[in-house]
Amino acid sequence: MENQNNNYENIYPPLQSPSEQLPPPPAMPLPEPPPKPEIKYSNIERISAFLCMILGFLFVRFVFYHTTGLFTTIFYWLFTTLEVIFVKKSENEISKGNKFMIAVLYLFSCVFTITANVLLKNLTVIFLILVSGLFLLGVSSPLNLVLKFLPQAIPLASIAMPFAETNKCFGAINSSHKSKGLWKNLGYILGGLAIALPLTALVAALLCQADENMSALLGKFLKIPPENMLILVFHALIGIPIGCLIFSSFYSSTHWSIVLDADTCEQKAISKRFIPNMILYTAVTPICILYILYIISQINYFMGGFMGVLAEGYTYAEYARKGFFELCIVCCINFLVITSMSKYAKITASEKPLVLKIYSIYLCFCSLFLSGTAIAKMILYIQYYGMTRMRIYTTWFMFLLVIGFVIIIIQQFVAKLNAGKVAFIAFTMMFGLLCFSRPDAFITRYNANQYLSGNLENFDTYMLRDLSWDAWATLSFYDSNDLEKLGEKENLQTQKELLGIDFYYQLNLSAWEILLNVESES
Repeated sequence: MENQNNNYENIYPPLQSPSEQLPPPPAMPLPEPPPKPEIKYSNIERISAFLCMILGFLFVRFVFYHTTGLFTTIFYWLFTTLEVIFVKKSENEISKGNKFMIAVLYLFSCVFTITANVLLKNLTVIFLILVSGLFLLGVSSPLNLVLKFLPQAIPLASIAMPFAETNKCFGAINSSHKSKGLWKNLGYILGGLAIALPLTALVAALLCQADENMSALLGKFLKIPPENMLILVFHALIGIPIGCLIFSSFYSSTHWSIVLDADTCEQKAISKRFIPNMILYTAVTPICILYILYIISQINYFMGGFMGVLAEGYTYAEYARKGFFELCIVCCINFLVITSMSKYAKITASEKPLVLKIYSIYLCFCSLFLSGTAIAKMILYIQYYGMTRMRIYTTWFMFLLVIGFVIIIIQQFVAKLNAGKVAFIAFTMMFGLLCFSRPDAFITRYNANQYLSGNLENFDTYMLRDLSWDAWATLSFYDSNDLEKLGEKENLQTQKELLGIDFYYQLNLSAWEILLNVESES
């Protein structure tokens, strides 16, 4: 049997699999991915990366944590100076427009020292962030173009640029060890300090809690309460991402490939024009007719504000409140309607038809009349009841709207007008007027003088409690007899004592005036 099987296998050999019949093909080597181009950082970028980390920490300390004041002003001066040096050392030209932006940054940094008004300080922080971003965007794109297309520029300057290159800050810092000499050693020293600082602070805080003598010793040596050392570490950790955002804005201004392009912005504006003009005309016409009827029917009521005459059946408070805020809302609605017509009408921009111009001008003039009436009514109200923050802020806002309507009217006749540039300059001037006039001080001075002269029935002491130290600084210049009449002599002394609670309360002009003018009780 075995011989038969062998003969069979010899005659009919077993079939082989395809893999056994043919040799396997040689393995093809996979193509290697191209090496990533190494980013080379300049010396100014390395220095700025380190300094931005420090600025991030200072931003947390003197803008968010402590009461803003002189240190905040110094911080923004340092920040602006670093911006300018970075742009200059990166071989970029600073245009006349950008020089104006630099002057605005330096000037508005003083707001934190001049006033103690918290609302104005917070608004100034937002304003400085926006202006800094627009300045850096104006390095990579023409500033006139940036201001012309502000709706597109503001998101780029305040969001895209800070987040576009956040990793570059660590890259610039890490590149220091590849260089020789000073840069290499500086990188090692700062890296060692970055590791040692949190650990040292943690150990020091624990030792201070364990032993009072250690706590007193470190408190005298460092001039920092030991319990605040962990807070410093926390602020340093928060300052790291903020420093990355700052450096990203710097780096993007000189290396960013995405710039503000006129053609792209124009195409985006054209893509939003989808409403046929006739629909807009039909929608706005009833409003225009309503304004005519409303103004005619209420002419005596409105004109009372201009003539200084109280409408029949109203007290001064009712007359001003009812008319003023209604007219403010109407003017805001008109502003939105006019801007929407110019933005969404199919035929607009440089080829704006005459009918659209007429509607825009008509609504603007109606709004100017209503705004002027509202302002006149508020002035009449202030004459009889004095000033408050709300009355000042709303009146300022109405004047700002008036300027906006005037710009829109001019734009109907001058198609090439850079409305964004004019609006930015006008807003900067109006905002500067609000901040540098120290409204709390102005309110208190006006009310006190009117009361002492007999033009006001009473001096609102309750309203004074809600104002900042700007108001009390104004009162510190009055003599003792006037303060007795106002009933604020003892309260002014109390305000001086409150300034001693926190050192950072004393870092503004109003605090200095109070400390110098108010005599301490013996």
